Amino acid sequence: MLELKTQLLQNIRSCLFHLLPRGTFRGDKFYVGDVQGNKGKSTVIELTGERAGLWKDFATGEGGDIIDLWATVHGKNARIEFPEVMLSISEWLGKTNFKEQRNLEQYLTCSWNYYDENNQLIVIVYRYDPPLEKKQFKPFDVKKQRFKEPEIRPLYNIPGILKSDKVVLVEGEKCAEALIEKGITATTAMFGANAPIDKTDWTPLKGKHIIIWPDNDEAGNKYTKNAEKRLLELGVASLATLKIPPNKPKSWDAADCVLEGINIEEFIEKNSRKIIIKPPLDIFSWSVERFVGPVPKQRFLVEGLFPLGVTSILAAMGDTGKGMLLLDLALKVAGSIDQVCGFGPLVTEHGSVVVFSAEDDTNEIHRRLERLDPKCERLKYKGRLFIVPLPNIGGSLTILKNVRGKVVEISPEFESVMKQLSRIKDLKLIIFDPLASFIHADLNADPAVGDYLMCLLSDLACSTGASIITAHHMRKLKGEKPISTVEQARDAIRGTSALVNGVRCSFAFWPVEDMTKPMIFRSIRKIPRQNALFYGAVVKANGLADRTIRTYLRNEETGLLEDITEQLKAQNISDKDLKIYLIDSIARAAISGHPFTHTGSAGIHKQRHRLPEVFHSMGRDRLERIVQELLQAKQIVKGMANGSKEDKWLDIKTGPFARGVGKFIHGAEKNYF
Repeated sequence: MLELKTQLLQNIRSCLFHLLPRGTFRGDKFYVGDVQGNKGKSTVIELTGERAGLWKDFATGEGGDIIDLWATVHGKNARIEFPEVMLSISEWLGKTNFKEQRNLEQYLTCSWNYYDENNQLIVIVYRYDPPLEKKQFKPFDVKKQRFKEPEIRPLYNIPGILKSDKVVLVEGEKCAEALIEKGITATTAMFGANAPIDKTDWTPLKGKHIIIWPDNDEAGNKYTKNAEKRLLELGVASLATLKIPPNKPKSWDAADCVLEGINIEEFIEKNSRKIIIKPPLDIFSWSVERFVGPVPKQRFLVEGLFPLGVTSILAAMGDTGKGMLLLDLALKVAGSIDQVCGFGPLVTEHGSVVVFSAEDDTNEIHRRLERLDPKCERLKYKGRLFIVPLPNIGGSLTILKNVRGKVVEISPEFESVMKQLSRIKDLKLIIFDPLASFIHADLNADPAVGDYLMCLLSDLACSTGASIITAHHMRKLKGEKPISTVEQARDAIRGTSALVNGVRCSFAFWPVEDMTKPMIFRSIRKIPRQNALFYGAVVKANGLADRTIRTYLRNEETGLLEDITEQLKAQNISDKDLKIYLIDSIARAAISGHPFTHTGSAGIHKQRHRLPEVFHSMGRDRLERIVQELLQAKQIVKGMANGSKEDKWLDIKTGPFARGVGKFIHGAEKNYF
């Protein structure tokens, strides 16, 4: 016993660092909070002279010699469990290189404890700063009782990581502790920038929101890239890297930031750059038990049209009036009264609105608002309607951009915008008009761009609870056959399939055919004019939506499209006019490769949703009777498809099916059945 006690006293500093790593050396005494190792000064241990190794806890009155201290720290009774205590001391002394340790001990500056998920100490990392030499870090494996790092290195501050969704990954324990003392959950890989990525257990960070804060040097850049790659493979909820401002010196780090008195949370928010992550598919997290209980109610910004909290596309050709419609919608969402918007249905949700206009400047927006709101009612909700004219603030706002070839990433300026949006109270609507002006990448040809964009906007809609509507273009016809179906309208939306497939709702406007315009103007008793009539409908929806094809007329005073669908239904149209409209529709359907039959699945009544609104509520007997009268008068005929021998497809005398050369588009005949 005497020999072991003598060895402990000869190496008392190493012994105390091993037993109570949170303690501090001051002169000839060692101070610690208690024998459990908490920080403080209640327990004092003598270091020199005849009293070396004697200790006393002034809070509890406990005390003894170095052997008693060893036993108490290990939860033993030195008198009852004496052999076990001596054995553990002997094992520790035998595994420790004290010659090397004594040489370094005088240069020991600090130490850090690594704990596991059960808050048990597993590793102590000691830092030594010998003069004229590089700093040295020596990890002590508590479980194996030796100065050597574990085979797989743990992360620092695991108990803190497990309690937090957001974690800052820094270089080194000093930086981590500096942030932790500021109330920010932080961690580091053991050995910081020199940490072997594949020998570090990163799993505590899985599913967390991670911000990487590197030191301001090349080693920090390398650490960031290696950590980014590993965390993306691991699967984190979000990942961002902090860009050090250019005015900071080399090797500047998180601890320096704290010393400078900078507001850490503001600094992180201002300088972090988010990396877009598409989470890996985890089948086992999608058990059917997720889909039990009360069914969530679908909420709409506009009744039956634009769902709340998702991304939608409003598509149309140029000079249709998308901007006016969206501006009108913004006014009515920002207001407090449910009212009909330009799309037709009621606006049923009200709150804050942000409009980003890439093409219209301040003056044009002012003129439009004056036409839409001549009484200046908008001033009643000036605190929740924000309209940003990009031509007046530098000309552009980039959401996504190409970097390093085809790699797509979010722009720092848009990261700043997203943070501002997250602070707006009761946000209900965000508008980007037009979408293409915000994307500096190939949105039309590269599916990855569309996929990245929709993931980003979906996350924004989900996190803010707002509907996001992006105005987008459709292809101009230029001599092509006019759009006559919802499917054709959807196909005409520009961009890759990832764009349209990635949104919950797409609404499109397309021009009314020239042959039909006179009929509509005559029905509503208006003088015909150019670029005034449009059809509009939901062309894609993931869930409940009103898919009615509506008819819109441009208001001559405001320029706003107005839904005249119900007005057309209410008109008392003569049978003569109905026959004219029907002949026109039959002719257009045949030309487009989607012909009707008299009866059956492809029959005029079953397919009446493809006819003008006036026919949608008409009974089968009446509609089929009108077709029969037209056949008897030979104003329409039955023809056959190219290569067929059966006359059954309705057409006019000069049409393709009447001449036996008609062809189906996109498998139309098959789709009928």
